[in-house]
Amino acid sequence: MNPLHLLPPERAHQLTLWALRHGLGPRQRFHHPALRTTLLGRELPCPIGLAAGAEKRGEALLGWSRLGFGMVEAGTVTPHPRPGNPSPRLWRVGKGGVVNWMGLPGAGIAPFVANLQAFHHQPERQQLLLGASIAAPDEEDAALTRLAAACAPWVDYLTLNASCPNLAHACTTDPTASARQQLAAAVAGADGVPVLLKLGPSRDVEAIARMVGGAMAAGAAGIVATNTLPWERRELADGLAFDWPQHHHNPVGGYSGPALLAISRFMVTQCRQRLGSGVPIIGVGGVQSGADAVSLLDAGADAIQLYSGLIYRGAGLLREIADALIVQGE
Repeated sequence: MNPLHLLPPERAHQLTLWALRHGLGPRQRFHHPALRTTLLGRELPCPIGLAAGAEKRGEALLGWSRLGFGMVEAGTVTPHPRPGNPSPRLWRVGKGGVVNWMGLPGAGIAPFVANLQAFHHQPERQQLLLGASIAAPDEEDAALTRLAAACAPWVDYLTLNASCPNLAHACTTDPTASARQQLAAAVAGADGVPVLLKLGPSRDVEAIARMVGGAMAAGAAGIVATNTLPWERRELADGLAFDWPQHHHNPVGGYSGPALLAISRFMVTQCRQRLGSGVPIIGVGGVQSGADAVSLLDAGADAIQLYSGLIYRGAGLLREIADALIVQGE
């Protein structure tokens, strides 16, 4: 058993970030030729990424880089400080799953950008594809433009998180006119830095086609598939045999974990069929083994991201994924 699991989930995460900030995390590098990947114009040592949500404030980027990730998506960052939802708001569920109801807590854009700037001067920055997940809930689109403009000089790409199930009015299934407007606003502020759209989970082929088409029409450079699974759409996944967390007797949060992999793989396949070979797709959701990572890449992803798998498997999961990709590439 992971000793951190003796602590409440959010406290365990805070302790992990503290250790990474202070250079106490494991160090490993993956340099095998079979792992090298080109994504968004950058050559990476490996296609293994840290999903948004694990590094909300950009405060431990050096530690994540030394852990062996080829890419890190920091955030989700918002223009102004947010307390997030009341605790408890993070739960370990089922076999390898997590439900989070964080609500995009953070200190706002100024300290986030300061952390990006500090990492920019580290030698490890050149080995890492760095992204920022952005959102401006309950604000005008102009705020999203300013947010993108503040982050863009310090990152390689931006991801618009328009499908977070922990926010009111989130676009979880379809690119509504509002979501397309948000994407266009982010693109306007990005000044040429690629902007990706993170899609909510779906098994509806026509809905995925609309999401992809709407994203490309609004200026997206690529797709991240998929976000966490809200209670309202739990029928999309098999094997969710746990009591869903509640707040005031109402189910809350979004699920990530092994039951999400089949949905992620389906969405990556559908996106690739519609976008062809030239548009970047990042697959995320349910990656908890080397075989899981291989399956998402085989489905058409250019790179994968993980978070819940890291909670249960630790840094050894990255080594397992790297070894599986090396075997596949030989």
